[in-house]
Amino acid sequence: MTADKRAGFILAMVSSCTFGMIPLFSLPCLNGGLTVNAMLSYRFLISSLGLLAVALWWKEHIAITWSELWRITVLAAFYVIAAITMIEGYKFLSSGVATTIQFSYPIFTPLLMFMFFKERMGWRTLVALVLAVAGVTALAQSEDTGGQVVLTGVWLELFAGLTYAIYLVLVPIMKLERLGDGALTFWIFFVSMILMSLWTLAAGDFVTAPLRDSTVVINLILLGLIPTAVANITLILALRRIGSTLSAILGALEPLTAMAIGVALFSEPFTTLTAFGAVAIIASVMLLVVKQ
Repeated sequence: MTADKRAGFILAMVSSCTFGMIPLFSLPCLNGGLTVNAMLSYRFLISSLGLLAVALWWKEHIAITWSELWRITVLAAFYVIAAITMIEGYKFLSSGVATTIQFSYPIFTPLLMFMFFKERMGWRTLVALVLAVAGVTALAQSEDTGGQVVLTGVWLELFAGLTYAIYLVLVPIMKLERLGDGALTFWIFFVSMILMSLWTLAAGDFVTAPLRDSTVVINLILLGLIPTAVANITLILALRRIGSTLSAILGALEPLTAMAIGVALFSEPFTTLTAFGAVAIIASVMLLVVKQ
């Protein structure tokens, strides 16, 4: 194995693990009094500043046209919806279980391609769907603390997965190849910050009092940098070295990291049903990745 490929594996693992740290930094912010909307607004602000610095360091062209701006705005809108619904799901489910259900987004991708682009669905896709449904059902049963509450959380996380899948499907369709990876990622997060801030202002959720707590501020900065800026930068670098398939396989570390953090730090339950559900969802994703 070449040094470049070895670095790609390490970068992909770092990316997946840091993506899985979203609950680690977001839950203390929410428990400290920040609303979901305000937290995400600050998160996107901090991450866009970090990504801008990286794009400039890579000497990428930052300026965009009005045509590119509206296309980026469409992408950002779906990213914002996915982010909101994912965090809202934490109110109803254990963070590890919620993250694992949201990780089902690769399952939605072939469904979207089949429905809107008439791509054929093979046996792997059908088996993956069965595994995903079994996994989500098991995770919902493992969270059996009150039917409607759990069901609300499951639907929120599935919707987060669906909207993130739409975002991924739209990225190549929007024809933004002129922009470098770093510049495009910066613009998506910058526009996401604007959209999120407008939504937060409209909802009257822009609270500042929790920012007097240093613990909240530290976790907010880390949320904007580690599972957002660092995770996306290392993913870009991994894709350049080992490609999308191997990067996606190593992406399984994301829900595993979130679940480990939930169990170890937040005393979230880990049962046989939880383990089965997580394995089933990860297996369904891997089945589709290997297909590619």
